[in-house]
Amino acid sequence: MIQTQNDFIADYLLYQETYLDIILDSENFVHAGICEICQMAESTFRCVTCTGDHGWCRSCLVESHKSLPFHKIQLWNDRCFEDTTLADQGFIWHMGHGGGACHQNGVAQSLNATTAVTIVHSSGVFTHNVSWCRCPGASDQQHLQLLRAGLFPASTTRPRTAFTFEVLDHFLIDALECKTSALSFFEKLRRLTNNAFADTVPDRYRELMRVSRLWRDLKNRKWFGFGHDRETQPEPGNLALFCPSCPQPGINMPSQWEEKYERQVIMKRLVVDGNFTAQHMNMRRPELDICLSDGLGYMVTEVEYQAHLTSATESREKSACSNHRAVNAANTNRSNLRATGVGATACARHGCFVPHSVVDFQKGERHMNIDYSICNAITQAANGINDSLIIYDVGCQWNLHFTERVENCPGLALPDNTRIVTAVGKFHLSAHKLPCFARYSLNFILGAGQVDGEILETLWAPFNKISPTARSMSQAHRQEILDDHMRNSNWKKLVGIVKTLLRKYKRANKGIDDTKVPFEELTRSLNASKVKAWEEDEEKAMEDRGEYLDIYQLNIDKAPTMAEIRLKLTESEYVNTGKLGSVSWLVDGIHLEDSQDALRVEIRQLSKDASPAQKVVVEEKRQKLAARITKFHEVADAMMEGIEVNAGTEHTDDIRFCGPDVEEHGWEGAHLEEVLDEEAPAEAMCIWMPSSVPHNGASALGLDGLQSEELELRKGQANDCLEKLRQALGHKAIIYRQHFRSADSTWQGTRSKQEVLRCRVKIDKCVRSYQRARAAMVRLGVDEDILRNVYQEIEPNQLGVEKEVTEENRYGQGSHRLAWFWNINNVLDSQQDPWMDEFYRVHWLKAKARWQRWEEELSLVQHEMGWTVSWFRYKEEEWLRRYKKSVKPGHQAYAHRQMCLWGKFGSEADNSFKDKMIVVT
Repeated sequence: MIQTQNDFIADYLLYQETYLDIILDSENFVHAGICEICQMAESTFRCVTCTGDHGWCRSCLVESHKSLPFHKIQLWNDRCFEDTTLADQGFIWHMGHGGGACHQNGVAQSLNATTAVTIVHSSGVFTHNVSWCRCPGASDQQHLQLLRAGLFPASTTRPRTAFTFEVLDHFLIDALECKTSALSFFEKLRRLTNNAFADTVPDRYRELMRVSRLWRDLKNRKWFGFGHDRETQPEPGNLALFCPSCPQPGINMPSQWEEKYERQVIMKRLVVDGNFTAQHMNMRRPELDICLSDGLGYMVTEVEYQAHLTSATESREKSACSNHRAVNAANTNRSNLRATGVGATACARHGCFVPHSVVDFQKGERHMNIDYSICNAITQAANGINDSLIIYDVGCQWNLHFTERVENCPGLALPDNTRIVTAVGKFHLSAHKLPCFARYSLNFILGAGQVDGEILETLWAPFNKISPTARSMSQAHRQEILDDHMRNSNWKKLVGIVKTLLRKYKRANKGIDDTKVPFEELTRSLNASKVKAWEEDEEKAMEDRGEYLDIYQLNIDKAPTMAEIRLKLTESEYVNTGKLGSVSWLVDGIHLEDSQDALRVEIRQLSKDASPAQKVVVEEKRQKLAARITKFHEVADAMMEGIEVNAGTEHTDDIRFCGPDVEEHGWEGAHLEEVLDEEAPAEAMCIWMPSSVPHNGASALGLDGLQSEELELRKGQANDCLEKLRQALGHKAIIYRQHFRSADSTWQGTRSKQEVLRCRVKIDKCVRSYQRARAAMVRLGVDEDILRNVYQEIEPNQLGVEKEVTEENRYGQGSHRLAWFWNINNVLDSQQDPWMDEFYRVHWLKAKARWQRWEEELSLVQHEMGWTVSWFRYKEEEWLRRYKKSVKPGHQAYAHRQMCLWGKFGSEADNSFKDKMIVVT
């Protein structure tokens, strides 16, 4: 049986008192008496860092800790322990001779000849008396002596503060994983040193900020081999890690690769996005800022970028598509900010930031900023590959004049023969206008596979945590921090790439199983000649794109509306029924039903303690509606020419589609008035129409013609309701995607909720009207096939925000569980019908696209497995080259260690991908 967290805590409670006694016993000096080493002097010291119980005299304490300068010492005062330090007990840290004294200083050295140095370690802040090596050539190099001892000096002239390599590594990891600021980290160290009187601990916060920057710079240059390749200097992007699984000629691909791969396999797949949280304030003295790695990581080179911004022009155009916040934010300005955010480009399949492609925004997400990022990314990501898939949430607007902007701006450049296909991420596509779906959906792009185009959104979350800290840093420091977090993000992607690709491999196989068989079954059931024509249209669309992609949209006219049917029936009503005005009378009856429904809604929304004024308004509406119903029945009597008819049809609303008001307030309409002679209120009155008579008895009464007219009008009513229902559900989906989930204030969120509630009211109204129309069609004897295939029942679970509509290319489309009213537009289920033929055409095209994308996904994952192994082998060979040319032992040792690391990555990937990957040689 597996224990839960609470089980373990319950076990602890059984020993709580025992644990407390043992911890308190540790406050006693167990080895008081004689020193355990010399067996002569009195034992008065212990070390809380050493394991085990020990007791030393002063001299033995210092000797035993000669190589342990950061252990914490306590002195026994006959009653309790009090904190002390090794330095207070005479410890001297000798530089340059492995901890031994320098011969140039003599055998005995007094404390007066030493230098007090504050040393920051991961366990606290220490002050040590340092004895410098005075051997020839070393007397003036105190900072180098500290460095060789594993201590990073805060100054190169007269260092009085140093940081251990360990504490600097701890800080970098804390900053990356925990998003700890330098101030918080150093405050932690001060409390570790003296939790009661932390203000007595030397403050080295500013030194930590400065030294951590230098340490980060050195670590990166060491990691990327520039400590070995001294003959070359880092170029833009050289201190950045990129994706091991993306195709990169000359690195993880064979020679003459152009002849060995299909075009859609070798493609740069890039996603672009902006982050408005990563702001930066204006600097007071920017000219004093010193950059350590400007442009060498992921952020672009500042001087070149500013030159581009100076030469580029930006049109202040509003979006022609939906009201995209990213585009319209380009027209905003904040005077106190140097940067209003950042824009980045990453590989769309694995989420690795592209080196030298991250830019700052100045006035929002302008095209001139994004253009620079994309051009740098295309050039940097995989030189030699001509095809690029650019996924951008406002790609429909960005790509309109991109080529012109590149040609007219000297700061922008693309490799020759570059071909760009633009797409919009699946999440953002739901907020676009309908024409964008077919033209920018990833489901209709050869070589896209099953990429969603939203991976950058997941990468911004960690950056949002460091943005408040980086906001007020210097420009150079902020750039280094952002570079470091992007490098760390890519490293974590790299470490987990094997498991990621294995998951994708399994998912791709399942996707093929879910989509191939349904597509083949659909194809077999359709007319072969029509399928062939559709295949030709698809081939043309994939090749030429643009307007040809509109084949994925329904192009036929909508089903006839009630107004259209009314016009048609009116033109021939006398021929069909022998009665003039019958169509208008029937339409009036349907409108009366809608008015009754609206009044019932208003009554349901009244609270139990409604005011007299509110009740009066309801009563006035009831009287007016009752008068209209009475007049309608008078016309009915004349229309029937004395035929006796029943009382009519009473409609009962389905409580499932009456919103929350029914449960919250209850329907208390009957209590709002004095009911005289038990007469039904207007909203509950029966309305007589031809559908009130059973269909099998209509002929005897001569109502065949009127029932036929009403049946056609009811179909039009149902068609209108379904169309309005789809629009309301689509509007609700857009509110959820574009407003509700991205609301940045309580006020905006409340307004979004109100919009959603209004949509729900409209949706329920459409469903209730549709139910009345369907019930009337049943009474009118409509064909069972029409009810089963076209006018089906609507269930509450079909009225959610439909992802098939808002996210057309989401994962899971293989099952394709759209609600029926999205697929059927109220016509017979027959391919001979023009509408159904159009429906089957679009359905077949989308089914094939879904299957093809999964087939591509499997092929891409298999190729990526091979590219990943080759990338690791390439890194291993690079360090083998550095190892062979190294002369210094330290350089050789590090190169060999890196070679073993990348070799281990490669072996693990090779073993995991065996029998799965595709390797092209």
